[in-house]
Amino acid sequence: MSVLAPESYAVNWVVTYAHGAEGTWVIAFSSNPDRLPMTAFDDTAGMQEALQPLLPGVEVESMVGWDWSNDPLSLGTWCIYRPGQLASILPDLRTTEGRLFFAGADSAIGWRSFIDGAIQSGYHAARHIDDYLTTGSR
Repeated sequence: MSVLAPESYAVNWVVTYAHGAEGTWVIAFSSNPDRLPMTAFDDTAGMQEALQPLLPGVEVESMVGWDWSNDPLSLGTWCIYRPGQLASILPDLRTTEGRLFFAGADSAIGWRSFIDGAIQSGYHAARHIDDYLTTGSR
């Protein structure tokens, strides 16, 4: 399951990670952490409040969090585009430049920013390279 919300929400993306008899693990992202009604990354009540518009009735029992944007080794998290941004730049991200062919998770047709998208994008680029080497056309 995946839920997306506008930038005005405290949490903008929630993805189901695992289901079990004891409950469900989810991964949640916020485009603006200042909107989160939490005092720390272990504030379950604050996270429960933030998730209510997306998952009404959700009960947060425990949580783990990390500020990836301020982590000195990562300096960010998954690629998340602004509304309309992807539609305007995605064709250019997939365009070849001479004999250079591009592939990557962030330019994939589906499952952007995931390994599945990287595999799909690599397969797509490999087919274009094969056509180029075989016929000389892109």
